[in-house]
Amino acid sequence: MKIRFVGNACLRDGYIICKPVDNADDILVNRLFSKKTEREEKLGNMYLDIELDLQEKARTYSQLKTAWKLVECIYVSQNMEKPTESEKYDMYLDLLEVYADKVENTINGEKRPVRLSDGNTASVARFIEGLMYHLSLYANLDFNAQSDVVRLLKEWEAFRSGLEKDPLDYSDIGCTVLLTEKEWREKKKFSDASGKGGYLELAHIVSKGSDESARDKAWNWLCLTREEHALQHEKGWEEFLRIYPHLKGRVYRARRLTGGKE
Repeated sequence: MKIRFVGNACLRDGYIICKPVDNADDILVNRLFSKKTEREEKLGNMYLDIELDLQEKARTYSQLKTAWKLVECIYVSQNMEKPTESEKYDMYLDLLEVYADKVENTINGEKRPVRLSDGNTASVARFIEGLMYHLSLYANLDFNAQSDVVRLLKEWEAFRSGLEKDPLDYSDIGCTVLLTEKEWREKKKFSDASGKGGYLELAHIVSKGSDESARDKAWNWLCLTREEHALQHEKGWEEFLRIYPHLKGRVYRARRLTGGKE
């Protein structure tokens, strides 16, 4: 039996301790070691052939935790109870079909969704954005679940804001081609500030009067409700970021990319 998974690992007392970060991979790893135990009872000690790979730009543990928690929230919104691990995994598979990036199946040429364990920062970011969109549009959440989603939104926006390049500003995986305004508007279904849906507006971080060249750059845009947009203009960025501190990184990055302009 051969498996490949993404995991957190550390060196402890001469042993490599490894933990999968994807719940689906956890099942495979447990199955592998169960098989190993069964065979060792009959054949004696057996050794595993392990290949470790440290990849650049892999999705982070924080991203994966966020994705799985959102999957759980969506299940709760539909079924009014917490899922078992099996039920959560089934919901995850359904959501992958709708919101995950798709790649070509080399056997039949059809498209298949990219799993969390196979994705990178950009593909997982787009999947999480899809889950956020689903919650804003379809979910019927109780107070506790809604609080969880708001917290996750803030953590998620803070994570994106801390990246050198936000993958959701780009149309390609390599983050080289910025989204056009039309593409951006098609993708943005909820406010970056509050997570609310409904009528949304494009807000410029660095004003058009301050730097005209930044007007059509996706990294200089925020998606806000009309009320939030008006609040930002009325109170200014300092007060706006006091209310929505998870957006500080995105605002500061836009200012840096325009040479400190506001």
